[in-house]
Amino acid sequence: MAGPTTLTPAPIIGVAEPISFSLPPGPPQYDVIELLPLAAADKLRALRQRSADAHAVIPEFADIQEASVAKIEAANALKRLTAHPQDFGFDLKPDDPRVIAAQRTLNKATDDFERIKQRSEVRTAAWQAASGALANVETWLKGARPGGTALEECEWPEPKLLKGETVLDAIERLRRRGRELKADLHRIRSAPFPSSHAKAQMREQIEALAQRGAPSVSLLIEHDRDIAWPKQQMQSAVYNAQPGAIAYAEATDAVALFAWTLKDQLIKRLDAEIDAEADDKAALSHEARQKAEAETMGDLLAVERDESRFVWSAMEHNLPVQHRADCSQVAIMQCQLVTAPRADASPRTSPGLSWPWLR
Repeated sequence: MAGPTTLTPAPIIGVAEPISFSLPPGPPQYDVIELLPLAAADKLRALRQRSADAHAVIPEFADIQEASVAKIEAANALKRLTAHPQDFGFDLKPDDPRVIAAQRTLNKATDDFERIKQRSEVRTAAWQAASGALANVETWLKGARPGGTALEECEWPEPKLLKGETVLDAIERLRRRGRELKADLHRIRSAPFPSSHAKAQMREQIEALAQRGAPSVSLLIEHDRDIAWPKQQMQSAVYNAQPGAIAYAEATDAVALFAWTLKDQLIKRLDAEIDAEADDKAALSHEARQKAEAETMGDLLAVERDESRFVWSAMEHNLPVQHRADCSQVAIMQCQLVTAPRADASPRTSPGLSWPWLR
């Protein structure tokens, strides 16, 4: 008798083999500290450590919550002892030993809660002050630094203390001077332009309007048709319609036509308006504005460099001071921005952001 027959499974037809593939790698993670020279990198590490140390001493939220719960429970226990029976209380008198003990427990729980809450607020404020400059520097390094530049160490004269002045006094003096320079910057940027400049610009605008406003009589002369008046395209939003609907129309350019008709009178009237509004004593031309702004910003950077140098010195001696969050980043890092030479024109990504699979 023949033995049992062994069947070999046939291959499965029509089922595709699974295909494995991998996506190209994303941009590699990098630390902005890589963009800094050695001395500046050490300063950034110091800022990070100072921020971390300040954050580490903030009471945990669970501890604050536990103190709050203990205070509420103590208040409820006291209330139950003194409440009327109809309010599920024991109606005990204030001089009852149990009431006195409950009041003592509530006082202690209240003091404990207020102490930990105040400690949290004070230390949170200290951590925010310590981390402000750090966030300012790292945000600037990640995306706000001017393109095509690099950071280098720079030699800067050591600032000197005035007679009888402490380091903290010097920091305050320099910060006060910085505020004065920022006020000067605001004044420069807010200064009006000279009336002569405004009148020249006004005449250019009126001349352009007059040229645009000249009607054409060619069709009238050659074909006995209407005069071609100057036109302008008009745009407006359409209400009671689908969102974003816009209507376009063409209308006679009345202002341009007016400028063409009464150009000299219009210029004369506008000259009078400019004379009435102008403040030539406080005015600055474009060139004077740029020069004054550049000089003031240079002075401000020099002041902030000295301020930051004193702040670093004070921090080394554990004095209660932090870098200002709005201080210049290069001043805090004690370095300078220089134009970075292009070693290779082919890469198109920033340092630390090159994607090898795109090359």
